[in-house]
Amino acid sequence: MKVNRLFLITLAMVCGMPLFAQHNEEVTIEGTYRPKVNKVDKILMQADSPQPSYVMPSSEVNVLEIEHRFPLQLEKLSALNYNGKDLQAPSATKNFLMAGVGTRLSPLFLYKHNSKLTKTLGIGVGIKHFSSWLGIKDYAPSGFMNNDFEIGLNSSKYNNIQLNGNVYYRNDVYHYYGVNTNQWSGSEALLEEVTPRQAYNTIGTHLTMSSTSTRSRELLHQASFDYHYLFSALHAHEHAAELQYGLSYVNNWWGTKNHPQKVGVDVDFLFDAFRPSWFNDPDAAITQSQTWFELAPFLEMSDDYYRLHLGLRTDVAAKLVNSSRMSIRPDLNGSLFVMDNKVEFYAGLNGGRRPYTFTELVAENPFLSGDLTLGVKNVRLGFDGGVRTNVMNTLDLHLGVRYRHTDNDLFYIQHDMSSPSSGMPYNSFGVVYDETQMVSVLADVRWLALDKLTVDAGFAYTNCNPTEQAHPWYRPSTEGSLKVGYQYSDELSMSASFLYQGGLWAQSGQAGGVQGAAVHLPNVYDFGLGADYKIQDELTVFAKLENLFHQKYQLYLDYPVTGIEFFAGVKMRF
Repeated sequence: MKVNRLFLITLAMVCGMPLFAQHNEEVTIEGTYRPKVNKVDKILMQADSPQPSYVMPSSEVNVLEIEHRFPLQLEKLSALNYNGKDLQAPSATKNFLMAGVGTRLSPLFLYKHNSKLTKTLGIGVGIKHFSSWLGIKDYAPSGFMNNDFEIGLNSSKYNNIQLNGNVYYRNDVYHYYGVNTNQWSGSEALLEEVTPRQAYNTIGTHLTMSSTSTRSRELLHQASFDYHYLFSALHAHEHAAELQYGLSYVNNWWGTKNHPQKVGVDVDFLFDAFRPSWFNDPDAAITQSQTWFELAPFLEMSDDYYRLHLGLRTDVAAKLVNSSRMSIRPDLNGSLFVMDNKVEFYAGLNGGRRPYTFTELVAENPFLSGDLTLGVKNVRLGFDGGVRTNVMNTLDLHLGVRYRHTDNDLFYIQHDMSSPSSGMPYNSFGVVYDETQMVSVLADVRWLALDKLTVDAGFAYTNCNPTEQAHPWYRPSTEGSLKVGYQYSDELSMSASFLYQGGLWAQSGQAGGVQGAAVHLPNVYDFGLGADYKIQDELTVFAKLENLFHQKYQLYLDYPVTGIEFFAGVKMRF
């Protein structure tokens, strides 16, 4: 069986070579522990790192790297002109190799290759490994391993069309370690049974097509196709396919030639088939199929002092849980520019629906049991407004407010643990849905001083009110981040980071059908230090100290982080 699976994976990679890379534009606050963005990428994000024309897929499940995410998706820089020296993308190299090790026996390895096969055809290959072999003291085994492999092709031009594509394979292994062994009264054999080693395997492909023409009075096309198959060691399976297509036309119906108008339509189709995990009763697992289709026509116009987007989002769906078949929401946003385009005031109304997928949920919380029912998130009304400014060329500010009224908002709660012998992992999580109203106030600043010092700071306060749940489980009410980078010399660069989260609530597992109690999790304070030293243009050594004050905070109840860890290694370009 393993030989056949390896053969199918290899065949899928070879046959899918004309496909290209995925991207993730979600703005995050990077903490020490995240499941979606690997620590390899965090250490790698220095000015001397190459930027090949393809993008490595992020490790979707990573036990000890749980992501601190700003749900507000802050825009770090305004759409205005900002010419910071450190923002210039470095030139791509053909090969990049990074290797290092952490004090918890945590090897990391990253290799990227990017080259031209012909004048217009390029190839990219990426391999990534990150793991930890030491567990958390006083807890069940908590080692983990993440592996990625990707191969992709991209054509720079083909009859005014650019094509990019890739295929990838991901393997993520970890334990359900949320059991304090000092409080465990059962046998070691039972502990081994209820804290199993989970493995997620994902095979996927991504294809994009876009017009390269910049002339008006031409139809412009943009399309993408994504497919992935996820299967887990606890028998959960998911097939997901999504097709997105955009068609637009640009013309000068009024105004100056420098500011034409655009009309178009965006189309999105998603099909998801999810078969939940089964434990003692395999016949109880029934495949859940969801089909969703969205149509979004729009008109865009602009001038020297304004930008306006007028649109409508309507979708139809079949087999969506607890949701109507059709939805219509506004898609309106605009900006007003003043003070020679140094200040931007923006506002927008939006909304819409989208089904949850198991792959997305596991990327956010790797400790799900897999025995759950997927629903659809329905933003009935959303509002965004604020101001962005870079009055000073070295200082960029963003102040904003956000409102969301959402049906079927998803929260994580622990399963009923009254019967540890049921086969379900102990202290694993399920999901509940609720109607919520959320108001957020946010602030963001970026400062570049003397071309050597860069400071990024962000803060957000969120008031989220669920209708039925006692608290918005695992949604922080306050978040803050600070990142400082200093280029001491041409050879030495240093960095420091701080992350704060407060107001986190969790619900403990049920017992005997009685609802679990609300638990207020301790605030998160995470400090980190790093340095890169360039020995020569092709060779750099790096060091990274994470969770400096060894705070074993919990992002999910009964799942503490490992604490302080030191990494060191080399980066090579050749």
